[in-house]
Amino acid sequence: MKRSSSFELFHGDAMEVAVGGGWPCGAFRLIYTDPPFFSGSRRIGTLPGLTFDDRWPAGIDAYLDWLELRLIGLKPLLMPSGSLVVHLDYRAVHDIKVRLDRLFGRAGFVNEIIWHYTGGGRARKRFSCKHDTLLWYSNGPNPLFNVDMVRIPYKPTSGYAKGGIISAAGRKYLPNPLGTPVDDVWDIPIINPLSHERTGYPTQKPLALLQRLISALTDEGDLVGDPFCGSGTTLLAALTLGRRALGADVSAAAIALVKKRLETFLEGIYVELIDLPRKSE
Repeated sequence: MKRSSSFELFHGDAMEVAVGGGWPCGAFRLIYTDPPFFSGSRRIGTLPGLTFDDRWPAGIDAYLDWLELRLIGLKPLLMPSGSLVVHLDYRAVHDIKVRLDRLFGRAGFVNEIIWHYTGGGRARKRFSCKHDTLLWYSNGPNPLFNVDMVRIPYKPTSGYAKGGIISAAGRKYLPNPLGTPVDDVWDIPIINPLSHERTGYPTQKPLALLQRLISALTDEGDLVGDPFCGSGTTLLAALTLGRRALGADVSAAAIALVKKRLETFLEGIYVELIDLPRKSE
């Protein structure tokens, strides 16, 4: 099949991408990062090679320094008022928030988004951990937010949806035909083991999660980056929504998976692989 356009996919560490790795400074409307979580385990996928080590023998401070260094490098790539979203869980998100407050200033913090999901095992000695946290920071004042792109239907029992409300001052408020704005807790299922969406990558995120995030924080034609692209969900969501995108991952197996996934689901796309020279920290 004749290819009509190309897409650049970078094989390299997020630090190599951020510092002289070919990603343009000041150009990204959104950079989404889904780095290792400090889980203390090897994350093993269902296909050969789709494994990464999330063990940190030197401890939490070494992990935090490692991630902070990459976030510092990524910040200059954002356009004025561009957005950075860091996706973590309970293990380290509170520590990283403190460091992001220092990096962007406390005024740069916009939202803590809770992604709630079900599935998997259940704890017997504590409440089951069934959410991740997405920290949204802005590189400047007034970040883009497309509220009408992420509305959800009103509940069937909503009296407001049926006829609106009248305030004490006598003003009538009518429901929006597009629905109500989504709040900061997102109930989005994890990927079903039998779903055609599943790629075999161990920490793959659902397409619906990234579609909502990208729809809210970017416009068509904007540039979206994912320097820990893993299974390629961010890139697939961005491109299908009419955005431009750049992705990178340190894993050669992940890069091969993303290339195959994008070329399979996006007609006319050819993925060009770019190997970045390794840099020392």
